[in-house]
Amino acid sequence: MFVDISRELKFSKLDHLFVLLAEGKHDDLSLPDPIRKIVRDAAFDGRADVVVTILGHEPRKVTLIGVGKSDALTIRGVRAQLTAVGRIAKKHRDKSIGVIFPYAQPETSAVADALAQSDYKYDPYITVKKDLKRYPIDAALLAPPSLDKKSVAQLADHARAIAAGVNTVRDLGNTPCNVMTPERLAERAQEVSKDAGVKCTVYTKRDIEKMKMGGLIAVNRGSDLEPRFVVMEYTPKKAKKHVALVGKGITFDSGGISIKPAEKMEEMKFDMCGAAAVIGIVEAAAKLELPVKITGIFAATENLPSGSAYKPGEIITMMNGKTVEIVNTDAEGRMILGDALHYASSLKPDHIIDYATLTGACVVALAGDAAGLFTDDDALARNLIHAGERTGERLWRLPLWDEYKDLIRSEWADMKNSGGRWGGAITAAVFLKEFVDCPSWAHLDIAGTAYAENESPREAKGATGAGVRVTIEFLQSL
Repeated sequence: MFVDISRELKFSKLDHLFVLLAEGKHDDLSLPDPIRKIVRDAAFDGRADVVVTILGHEPRKVTLIGVGKSDALTIRGVRAQLTAVGRIAKKHRDKSIGVIFPYAQPETSAVADALAQSDYKYDPYITVKKDLKRYPIDAALLAPPSLDKKSVAQLADHARAIAAGVNTVRDLGNTPCNVMTPERLAERAQEVSKDAGVKCTVYTKRDIEKMKMGGLIAVNRGSDLEPRFVVMEYTPKKAKKHVALVGKGITFDSGGISIKPAEKMEEMKFDMCGAAAVIGIVEAAAKLELPVKITGIFAATENLPSGSAYKPGEIITMMNGKTVEIVNTDAEGRMILGDALHYASSLKPDHIIDYATLTGACVVALAGDAAGLFTDDDALARNLIHAGERTGERLWRLPLWDEYKDLIRSEWADMKNSGGRWGGAITAAVFLKEFVDCPSWAHLDIAGTAYAENESPREAKGATGAGVRVTIEFLQSL
């Protein structure tokens, strides 16, 4: 859906008008007089479970959607109603819609971004589309009357940049794994970078071997497809801060020799959503022309079993020289991230943030409602958590205490690549910490938030675009 923010809605040109209202009186809201009369005549009370569609003349259809209590409005809560807008418009085959959300919070640009995602569906490989024909929808979101023309244009540009980044992540994650190979993921990073005016360097297997990225080389051994290591550089002239973003790019994860159960293994195409997040964030930041230097980094490979695959019992020397005893080949994400984090540290950025669908343990702890946040930097934690609340991408901080190192100690090497069942998300983060040389580093375990197993009131099934909104909000605060 293409969303514009407008200071005035032309009802005669709309197929459908959607009005989102909270509980209580509506007399003090900035509503056009015809709409105010419709709301009054319908005795609409704004409860979150109420949707009323009324046939009229201009516009032809008006749908009133309740959003619940006005003092509890958040973008996370309102997103379900905005998603309903997209689904209703798609079902009605509307081509032009208007949306009125007459509240200051959530912010207009966040509402526009959520609206742009409301009709998302990944369907390039559905060949029989008689009943699934999609109509492009143009949406106009009514701006608050307090905003001038320039401010409205800026908000619209901001919302479109965020939506573009989120869409990139969703499309990358939803693409089947036989298409979205390590090589193709690197190519998409180059294509996005070229479009956004960002420098992109792709390192091949030979380059990776010369760089002595032992973790990435080891995980890749079971695959017939070569790995890739990608560095995207957004360098605005007035940048005062440098942030490195690091992503896990396992384009398919079978678990390797420590093979996963067959059930839901098809979802392991989403194991590259950390790398996809890095691409989408860099794209959005460049389009917004943020005054922050950003280096986006990701390692990409498959993790497959074969005669040449890395095995439990091996000892791998990582890029930073530390040795790792392999006890579980399904703990592969931390192996490739270890090398990528060491590379990022060598750039001496002010902050490092990594994104990874790293552990099922984090999903057990937080389900799909929040990503796990690990950091020793209290200020960074506060800023990221605040950014998450503002954008609806919740983060929950978990400990990164040194006591957990005992669980990854090895008798044969500097450490093991898995601490076992207990505290699995924490021991994975503690492992990553061994490869970071930056006082301000945060690890985001997005295993539960990167994709939705089923369609929900807020999300389409598949990749969600996790990481883009919260990070852009954080970068804007620097």
